[in-house]
Amino acid sequence: MKSSLFFLAFPLALSAQTKIGGQVQDTNKIVLAGATVMLLDSNYQAIREVKTDHLGTFMLSLDHSGSYYLRSTYLNFRPQEHFFRSDTIARPLILELIPESKVLEEAQVVGRAPRLIRKLDRLEFNVQHSNLSALNSWDILKRTPLVMANGSDLMVRGSKNIVVMINERKVMLTGEELKTYLENTSGSDVQSIEVITNPPAKYEAEGSTIINIKLSKSNLFGYRGSAVALAEKSSTWKQLFGLTQYYRNEKINVRGTYNFGRGTYARYETNYVYYPNEQTSWEGVMDRFDTNNSQNSYVLSMEYTPDSTWTVSGGLNGYYGPKTYGTYVVPTVIYDSNRIQQSSYLTTNDHESSSETKNMYLQVIKKLNASWSINWSSYFTDHHSTNNQDVLTALRFKDQQPRDTRFISNNGNKNRLFSSQVDFSGKVKQLGMEFGGKFSDVTTTNSLVFTDDESGKLEYRPDKSSEFDYKERNVALYGSLDYTWKKWSWKAGLRGEYTNLKGIVSEPEDINKQDYFVLFPTFYMQYALTENQQLGFSYGKRISRPSYSWLNPAKSYYNRFSYFQGDPRLRATIVHNLNLTWTKNNWNIDLFYRFEKWPNMEIALQDNVNHQLIYHYTNIKKGQGAGIDLGKSFQFTERWGMNLQLEGMYNENYFMGTDDVLHKNDVYIGNGNISSSYVLSKETGWNLELGNTFTSPTIQGPFKITGYSSTYVMTNRKFFKNKFEVNLSFMDIFKTEKMTISSKYADQNNFYKDYRDTRKVNLTLRYHFGNQKVKSNNQPAKTEEQNRL
Repeated sequence: MKSSLFFLAFPLALSAQTKIGGQVQDTNKIVLAGATVMLLDSNYQAIREVKTDHLGTFMLSLDHSGSYYLRSTYLNFRPQEHFFRSDTIARPLILELIPESKVLEEAQVVGRAPRLIRKLDRLEFNVQHSNLSALNSWDILKRTPLVMANGSDLMVRGSKNIVVMINERKVMLTGEELKTYLENTSGSDVQSIEVITNPPAKYEAEGSTIINIKLSKSNLFGYRGSAVALAEKSSTWKQLFGLTQYYRNEKINVRGTYNFGRGTYARYETNYVYYPNEQTSWEGVMDRFDTNNSQNSYVLSMEYTPDSTWTVSGGLNGYYGPKTYGTYVVPTVIYDSNRIQQSSYLTTNDHESSSETKNMYLQVIKKLNASWSINWSSYFTDHHSTNNQDVLTALRFKDQQPRDTRFISNNGNKNRLFSSQVDFSGKVKQLGMEFGGKFSDVTTTNSLVFTDDESGKLEYRPDKSSEFDYKERNVALYGSLDYTWKKWSWKAGLRGEYTNLKGIVSEPEDINKQDYFVLFPTFYMQYALTENQQLGFSYGKRISRPSYSWLNPAKSYYNRFSYFQGDPRLRATIVHNLNLTWTKNNWNIDLFYRFEKWPNMEIALQDNVNHQLIYHYTNIKKGQGAGIDLGKSFQFTERWGMNLQLEGMYNENYFMGTDDVLHKNDVYIGNGNISSSYVLSKETGWNLELGNTFTSPTIQGPFKITGYSSTYVMTNRKFFKNKFEVNLSFMDIFKTEKMTISSKYADQNNFYKDYRDTRKVNLTLRYHFGNQKVKSNNQPAKTEEQNRL
């Protein structure tokens, strides 16, 4: 009777102001009390949400006329989305949810194409339950639109100033350590990857682009889990074994994941340096094989919801690799101008390293009322690593007696990060508001102990050893406003960050103190041209602070004639981003421009007098790039679909060369990702996917980097009532993921060819166990009158 009165009164509610209302029920017409109904705008941005009452009914006010989405969710039921226009509302909506127990097998099928969603400030690549889920997280990241991988470095739109986050918490790893960590994170744990090219004011101003990896969590009541086994064959073998377990009831949601990996990792390189003084070329071959038979990654998280206004979550995740070891045997031949061998030397590098990272976090969310909420989050990261090497060099130089030299270097690194942030968000009439603050404290210590036999016997060398201590504190405040009027949407924010840092170097003795305050404005605007066509504009100012290890000036030797050196006085890079976007019928077009002042990057400098190749992390003067991104998903038939992501851009870097002349390095770049999927059998979840990722030549400071492409094929099938999954994939089929990195100007002439053993076959087996079809025990709440019966 009360439900009928709601439907009779609905037209009167509409006459008071623009509203949308209705009822949420299941397939048996039983109303669902406590279901969540969220109102989203035409760009899929959340506006507000409500819970249904004991009759399953809801009512939401609309800010203006136009297009909207309604998303309804309920525990153990499949979410539903409904598109509508405000001027077509004539009656209450009936939102019917299907029990999850009836569609769970379909929801778990790994095989659908990844879903690409363009939002106001980001691109979301949803890979959950797709074929890509069978890969590791690093391989998924490499195939994410806009993201390109250059070895262990990630690039977005030609820039390496990228911050990687997991569930919006910063990962304090870069380069090889980040690559290793993600390679040991199962792709089945990844829900989606967000590429935020113009982050709002609530995010740290760090990085030109933020990549946020969102891990999945269970929405089903009860206990369930999955076990995974992976075997990979490239030129070497690798294995991964993992176990994930979930438990959830009305108030607690717990997840535990452990992955164990082992294997040998190969990388093939040839290098070339031309020294003009003697007109000689030094050419070497370095085949690297590193073995790590104990790679341990884990995730433990818990979420507690005592009532609808409180959410408390916390957890621990990390990686532990106690021993990676290998011996590189590197022959180098020295030729004169007539390609006649003059000299040679043989380097034997015996090395061992370890790495451990722990991330802990605590988050509390409190809904103060229907319009306002507060979010407090803190996290702590502890990272330790070592890298010890014993390098023997057999010198066979022309007109010199044969001799052997040896050095030993022991490197230790410790990083600790604490961060705490408070965010307030709410709405006053039609004006959305966000404001808050953040404090972070970083401490890093690097030690290098160097020993060599230059005196005739192995002795400690204090002049080549070093201690580096670095501390950095950051305090930030921000605020943002958003407003929607008719077909217009605006959002503007301002973030201020104060940074205080101190770096102390023991050899050569140096103290670097800095403190600075920078304002970071952001602005977004969008106009709805038609019901399914939008035009948008955004601007954001960002900063890219150098990684802590890049500030260490100690020389880290690869061999007798090559070493890496950081710079304790690296400048932070200031980045300006401009974007113009247009969307229509799933077409996404983005015009962009980026300007960077004092970009920091690794470059190669050859010392033509001492015959040394120095990899130096430093600032170049400036860089800029402009281009266009295009994305589109096609569904040709019910079984056959295709995803297309293309990018074309112009990129230029200005750098000061060894000749004290300002040089310009520029290039036109074209890259993209094309994938096509076909459903061979719906009944068994048998799918086939073919894809290709490609890029034309790029640049990095003085470097020119050749283009490459990578073609893959993968297939997935389910057995035993969908409890058992088999995935077979063939990666880099034509062995074309190779690069040549060269630097040639003035008296500099060097290059190296790099191939990271990416052609491989991957077999993944996954088994689901536990209550895979748990039915909801969260039944519609009884009214007070019903409880009295």
